[in-house]
Amino acid sequence: MSQRKFNTLYVSDLDGTLLNEKSRISALTARTLNRLIDNGICFTIATARTPATVVKLMNEVRLNLPVVLMTGALTYDIARDKYLSVSSFDIDVSACLMDVISQTGSSPMVYYIDNGLLHVAYRRPLSNRQRFFISQRKGTPYKRYVEVRGSLSARKETILIFFMDVYERLEAIYDAISCIEGHCSYLYRDSLLPELGYLEIYPSGTSKADAIEQLAVKLDVSEIVAFGDNLNDIPMFDIAQRAYAVENAVEELKDYSTDIIASNIEDGVARFIACENGLNIE
Repeated sequence: MSQRKFNTLYVSDLDGTLLNEKSRISALTARTLNRLIDNGICFTIATARTPATVVKLMNEVRLNLPVVLMTGALTYDIARDKYLSVSSFDIDVSACLMDVISQTGSSPMVYYIDNGLLHVAYRRPLSNRQRFFISQRKGTPYKRYVEVRGSLSARKETILIFFMDVYERLEAIYDAISCIEGHCSYLYRDSLLPELGYLEIYPSGTSKADAIEQLAVKLDVSEIVAFGDNLNDIPMFDIAQRAYAVENAVEELKDYSTDIIASNIEDGVARFIACENGLNIE
């Protein structure tokens, strides 16, 4: 194996990048990553997902580094089931955001930490998409859903205000909150159903990039290599010494890339790291 592994931190996005078309880690990717990790490379993930789904998805991979979750709002140690860092809103900022959002008539899901556990507050009525989203994630020990009677209120522990809706509706909300300071927002289309979209509203300064840079300092590595597929990976690409978009990535991200690698359904990330480190997986 090459000496490069000890000086490089490999960081991959999950959905559309490391996960296949079924939103799973393939057997080949899991097997390859485990061999690479066992041989000493530094590998982790950076995703918008929470521990509730990440722990299960990555169960077959022996991750030994903290993972960056919720677009950098959380850094989490899977092995110890412990949050290492949490980024939350200033209470005045979250109150202002919720006030403007309430005037749009839309209902988000509000993520916050309470007694060391991630909670998600929501209120009815829910869209079909929201109902399906919640039904697929209830019952996990890593997240608790809380139905709120009446209006959703601001909380000092809030770390994310999240919308799933028709993209044009989300554009209107995105524009409505644009003048509010103290937050950063990510608006993007669903990769399979582009008429639908997602709007993530985080505390100002929250990004995969900041969390990854902090991890790189702790590991004392000299190089960050990033892998992604969508626009919310751009901050991560900007701070990486090398950045690779999978073949199925949106075209704009490819413009930020060092190069293009094989797609997520072809195990592009695992194959690239293996090849770079001289590991034969065939």
